[in-house]
Amino acid sequence: MAVAALSLGLAACDDDTRDELADDARDVGEQVEDATGEASARAVAETLRGAIVADDLDGGASRRDVRVLEESIADLPGDPEVTGIDDGDGDGRDDDGVVEVRVGDQRACLQIAEPGANDDVGEEDVSVDSDCP
Repeated sequence: MAVAALSLGLAACDDDTRDELADDARDVGEQVEDATGEASARAVAETLRGAIVADDLDGGASRRDVRVLEESIADLPGDPEVTGIDDGDGDGRDDDGVVEVRVGDQRACLQIAEPGANDDVGEEDVSVDSDCP
């Protein structure tokens, strides 16, 4: 609708004004695209968070277990890029608890606390933030 109105307005303008309005329209389009991508990345990260938290962990299992993370990622809709799972010490758990989800050029991060770090509720904390470390 806005594009149609802008097109009608462009017909009555000189070349410089028309170019400025076209640039403004492109800028608005890019801003909308960025906001949509950010919302999409965050939505996928929240879906991943929900899957991780809902996982029925066996005795001794952790939400940082590479197996738990990979199973939760496999169930995500679409084809988001998920990075950051690193088990450098070979214990079967992600080392830093930070997992990045990318949708297009937007990203959101999950931060998964170490087992037992959140004693107030007796479970690990899994949070999502658009600002990744």
